[in-house]
Amino acid sequence: MTSLRLADAHIHLFANSFSDELRQRHPEGELAQYESIRTTYGIEDALVIGYEGDARFAGNNAYILGLADGRNWLHPVMYVDESTDPDHAAALLDRGYAGISVYVDPGQCASAGWKDWANQIFALAGARSALLSINAPAATHATIAELAGRHPGARILLSHLGLPGVAPAPDSDRLAATRDLVLNHPCWVKLSGTYACARPGDQDPSAASLAWMDWLLAAAGADRLLWGSDFSPALGHMTYEQTIALPPLRALPIADRTGIYGANLRRLLAADHQG
Repeated sequence: MTSLRLADAHIHLFANSFSDELRQRHPEGELAQYESIRTTYGIEDALVIGYEGDARFAGNNAYILGLADGRNWLHPVMYVDESTDPDHAAALLDRGYAGISVYVDPGQCASAGWKDWANQIFALAGARSALLSINAPAATHATIAELAGRHPGARILLSHLGLPGVAPAPDSDRLAATRDLVLNHPCWVKLSGTYACARPGDQDPSAASLAWMDWLLAAAGADRLLWGSDFSPALGHMTYEQTIALPPLRALPIADRTGIYGANLRRLLAADHQG
């Protein structure tokens, strides 16, 4: 593992830590903690996903953009929601964000107003070659696929395995729209947040997601997968080492592992800068 040039496709950095529990465990702060992790594991790049969906995380966009100053490894992705004017989002992109982060609520995404707003955000991402990080459960993927079909230039980075639910069965009807999104649109899937698939009592936080990861490898291919740790929220469920050591990846050819663990994300970032 140490021979691979790692790039983490999904981390969060909050000024006051993600939770009280994690702040107590790591009073040095998330940035210092992640810098130590970078040294330990040789992480060369990290996509920092902005999140302001809770009042306690207000100002996170500005915070992570400020952190990027002088840290070439840190690539901030700005959080937007339906209250964000698309023209304002375009102006923010000019300040140096690597992309746009959208969290999709199943209760909102069916509305005409949300679809109109999201249509503009997808158009912006495509026009600016900005990465589009999407946190969206499987129930919303038909809507995401519809938007992707209208804007094929938008490069979707689907967070946390696509949030397929607990112990996802790859051939289930519930994941039909997810399979369509992954296979038929410019969509990369982050191998992050595996703990969200865990069943009660699972000792291995990734165990229940293994069949779904196997399907992603076989159907989507290694070049459409990105390893991500989900630091620091994941540390409430698993160690950082466990976020890296995903069983389905261990026996892959070195070229595939090199891509998933870093080269695929670096190619996306390079295309973003060229755009």
